[in-house]
Order: sequence, then C-alpha cells, then structure tokens
Amino acid sequence: MGIYFLSDTHLSSNQPAVYDKFLRYLRSIRKKADELYILGDLFDYWIGDDGSTLLGHSPTIEALAELSDAGVQVSVMHGNRDFLIGPEFIAEIGGTLIPDPTTIELNGQTVLLMHGDSLCTDDVEHQRYREVVLSPQWQESILKLPISERLNRALDMRATSEKNKQVKSQRLMDVNQQSVLQTMKQFGVKILIHGHTHRPQIHHFEIDGCEATRYVLGDWGRNNDAVIVVNSEGTINLHHAEI
Repeated sequence: MGIYFLSDTHLSSNQPAVYDKFLRYLRSIRKKADELYILGDLFDYWIGDDGSTLLGHSPTIEALAELSDAGVQVSVMHGNRDFLIGPEFIAEIGGTLIPDPTTIELNGQTVLLMHGDSLCTDDVEHQRYREVVLSPQWQESILKLPISERLNRALDMRATSEKNKQVKSQRLMDVNQQSVLQTMKQFGVKILIHGHTHRPQIHHFEIDGCEATRYVLGDWGRNNDAVIVVNSEGTINLHHAEI
C-alpha cells in the first residue's frame, strides 16, 4: 500500500484522452493506495460546485467517490484554476479539502505540500491574480452570477492565461529559489512537494547546511503525468503514472 500525490491533471472535456487516462489511473490505484493527495488544478477550470454536471465532470466525482468508498483517504488542494471547488464537491467525493500550504508526516519526517504558484514570486502579474481570485469577497460575488456567465468568465480567464504563457519567459513562470528556501524554513521542513510549474523533477539543495529536497509533479495535459508514490518503506518515488 502507498501514498499517492498528483497535480495539474487539468481535466476538461476538450481533452478526452487525458480525462480517460486519469479515470483509468484512479481505478488502477484503488487497491494500492492508502491516501491520495491532489495538489491543485484537478480541473482546467471550475465555475462552482453547481456547475460540475454542465462541465461534464460527473465521471471524476464518481471515480473519486469510489476511491473513498474503497477506504482511500482523498485530499484535495485548490490550484490556480479550480479555486472555486467547494464543500459540495468535497462531500460528493467523500474527501477532505486541505489548505495551501499543508504539512503532513511521512516516515517520521514533516513534508510540506503546496500547489506551487505562490512560490513563483518573480511573476508579479500572477501574484496579483492570486490576490484577486483567492479573495473571499471576489469568490462570493462570482458564485452569485448565473452559471452561463461564470462559464464565459472562466473561458476568458483561461484564454488570457494561455496567451500570457506565450510571452512570459520560462524563468519568470518557475519558482523563485529564495521563496522556496524562505517557505521551507518558515515551516521547518526539508522536503517540499508541489505542482503548478509543469516541470517534473527532483531538486536537491541545502538549507542551513542540511540536505533538502523539492519534488515537482507533472502536468498531465502535456504528457508530463509525473506522480509521486510513497511506498510502505517510506521511499519517495517520482515517475510517470502507471496504469
């Protein structure tokens, strides 16, 4: 049995192959996993829990609920795309909504879990976006709108995001190492797991003379579906999703 981590599946009806692979992956780990952590951007966009059927996400809800029913603890973190996931969705899947950041214990070590975009502090434009969309007042005002208008706004934001990616440098959209160090020191950890940057890799460095590690999860929509599996011995493995 093991503990599984993934992020950035960006589920959308526009990418049926990714959607199908994700559902097959959930089925494949049902008897292998003790826990599943989804560290943000499960969906390409989310317009509120009352819009899940319109977006065609019933299969995901059913698959995650089946995992929960099988005894797998499912924990979901907001990403920068699906920050409107709310209590109704969490109740439907039988899971838990965890804050960003969150710490957990793995094999006697404290591990920091994040979506990762708050570490991209060089991207000032994105940090301003985060400040707006994570505001409870802004979210409350959006959820009062008709579903059709929320969908149009989500699609506009999605298009703007993709356009901005074409002109921003890769360095700008990656994490700032100083922000990584400061955050890990703040939480007193030597291990960080996050997504968002779509650059699956294991980074080794030092914090105050001690070895530290940053694990980056993959982006399923770009065939970088790297996940983390922690086995019963506590070994952390980063590899492509195996079905």
